[in-house]
Amino acid sequence: MSSLRRMFRIILLLWWCLSLMLLASISFLFVWNRWRRIRLGSAWAQFWARGAGYIIGLRVTLHGSKNCERGCLVVSNHLGYLDILAHAGAFRLRFAPKAEIKKWPFFGWLTALGTPVWIDRKNPRMSAVYAEAFKDTMEHGISMLVYPEGTSTDGLHGILPFKSTPFAAALKCRCNILPTLLFYRSRSGGVSRAAWHDDTPFGVHVWNVLGDAGTDIDIYCLPLCQVQENEDRKALAARVHDIMETEYWKIENAR
Repeated sequence: MSSLRRMFRIILLLWWCLSLMLLASISFLFVWNRWRRIRLGSAWAQFWARGAGYIIGLRVTLHGSKNCERGCLVVSNHLGYLDILAHAGAFRLRFAPKAEIKKWPFFGWLTALGTPVWIDRKNPRMSAVYAEAFKDTMEHGISMLVYPEGTSTDGLHGILPFKSTPFAAALKCRCNILPTLLFYRSRSGGVSRAAWHDDTPFGVHVWNVLGDAGTDIDIYCLPLCQVQENEDRKALAARVHDIMETEYWKIENAR
């Protein structure tokens, strides 16, 4: 059964992705303004993510008000690459993926359609440039998504300390911050295998996900956070982390 499910999903995914890439590429030919192209890329990313998530069996439930349609910094814990599908489908966002993805066959082109801010994690001297790109994006009314833990986890043992760099842009433009929390549940019962947090090869993990009955993803939107006077990025990152950590355990203990 799982083998048939995998083959069916792979065929549908290829058709969906190739069709979206073609349509999106054509649509960009008629849009010259940079920020209109970025907004269009966010819209295509949302449309693609909803379809791709449906095909591979993701069922996303949003809890609370998302309140991020106009230039927020959306912050989340990180469980793996499926987070991107969940967030992109639930919100209209601009992403900040690692620059290495640019070179990935097929996925690099697909990711580029969302007009992201590419992040070179090996070059910390570029952090000020990235912060400025984040600030410009949010000042133009487009929300940015960041995973400040810097790596993915199993989602069962709390939230790692946040890196403060992504919060520099929020300080510069005084934008609101929307904390969100992700939780995975296997639809077939038992512990979900959807989190990608260990040394399992990417291809093996994707193969396992494609064979699963499906994954339920809960996104909890917490109240908006505002930047406080005389707050630096480390203090802001720590405050948002503490808010999310407290709510994380409340939700986890109630599940």
